[in-house]
Amino acid sequence: MNKKIVALILIIVISFCFISIVVADNVTHDDSNATHDDKNTIDHDKKSDKDKKDDKDTHVKNKTKDKNKTDDKSKNYILAKGNGNDIRFSDGYRGFILDYSKHPASSGDKFKRASTSKASNSNALKLAIIECYKLDSTGQIGSVISNIVKTGSAGGKVGEAVAASHKQVSDHEVVKINKHTEAIFDFEVLKSVSGNESDYFAYTVSFRTIDDENINQTNNLTNTTNATNKTNNTNNTNITAIAQPDNGTNSTFLQGLYDYLASLANSLFDAWKPIIDSLINDFLMIVNALEELAKLFEDIMTEIQSLIDAIGKFLELLQSLWEGLDGLFKLLGIILTFIQQLINLIGQILDFVMGLISAIISLIQELLGLLFALIDFIMDLINQIISFIQAILAFLASVGSFLIKVIENAVIIITSFVIITIGAFIYNRIK
Repeated sequence: MNKKIVALILIIVISFCFISIVVADNVTHDDSNATHDDKNTIDHDKKSDKDKKDDKDTHVKNKTKDKNKTDDKSKNYILAKGNGNDIRFSDGYRGFILDYSKHPASSGDKFKRASTSKASNSNALKLAIIECYKLDSTGQIGSVISNIVKTGSAGGKVGEAVAASHKQVSDHEVVKINKHTEAIFDFEVLKSVSGNESDYFAYTVSFRTIDDENINQTNNLTNTTNATNKTNNTNNTNITAIAQPDNGTNSTFLQGLYDYLASLANSLFDAWKPIIDSLINDFLMIVNALEELAKLFEDIMTEIQSLIDAIGKFLELLQSLWEGLDGLFKLLGIILTFIQQLINLIGQILDFVMGLISAIISLIQELLGLLFALIDFIMDLINQIISFIQAILAFLASVGSFLIKVIENAVIIITSFVIITIGAFIYNRIK
């Protein structure tokens, strides 16, 4: 909705409230004071002049006090009202970080005002902010300022407009945004008092409505009202001095009432216009903040969508991993089955080997028993042969030494033959 329409609607509503009160008050006073004389009128005029003088003195005093307050305020530091690269300050300005090598400000940090010439690319920063408002891109001011500070160029349509403009922007600049709106910009640099935080480039903006036709009509209406008031004052004086007919009195009263209401309407418009402009400015700032909030919400939703996509891919990866694990488990089952069968086979082989070993041991035991029996037999045979030989030797000893030698040789020959025969028998048995 146009700011002009909103302002007119508010003025009309408030004006009707005041008109109702004023009309009732005027009717009551006219009924009770219809017979007042010129003296009262003159005294009233003098009193009005005195009141105007007092008002003027009061205005001067208030102005002096306001000046003193301003001087006192200028001695105070400006405080940061947030944390980060794009924050608000206690003087109502919105600031952007100028030095990314330093820490950004935190809420409560102290700053002091300085000229914008303290910032490099200050004219480009001013032009960029103004162009953002002209192009209805106020939500991009933070990123545009950041690009200029980091790279010296804004980029995009704003960057093209800044590069094409050769205007030198002052710290206080009035810019026409469109056919019906002007923006009043104020720029400043806020320097960190401690020096630990970065300096900030700050600005504030207010808007006012442009309407030459309405301004001319208002001026003409004001002039007409002033002239009519002067005429009415003269007529009222004459009416008080000389009795006039009732119709003339009523006509003059209605004309004066109309002029008074017109003057009151103009006064109300002038009084409420700054407030309405301020309300509209605040409304626009709220709209801009809502746009930034919507953009932030859109970014958050984009991030959430990206997170959901990442989770989907992660689940697909988990599914693939599970399928791989399932195949691995099946392979492990096959391997375990093979190992079990291998163990069973090894067990059977071991059982066979143990049985074979037992059989071999039994065979060896039988062979050893047979060998030991053969040895015992041989030993008995040898003992018997030795006994036989001893008997023969004893016999031969009795026969003579000759026979003994013959017998000894024979015994030796027989013994050798027996041993050879036994050895051959054992060899053939073992083989």
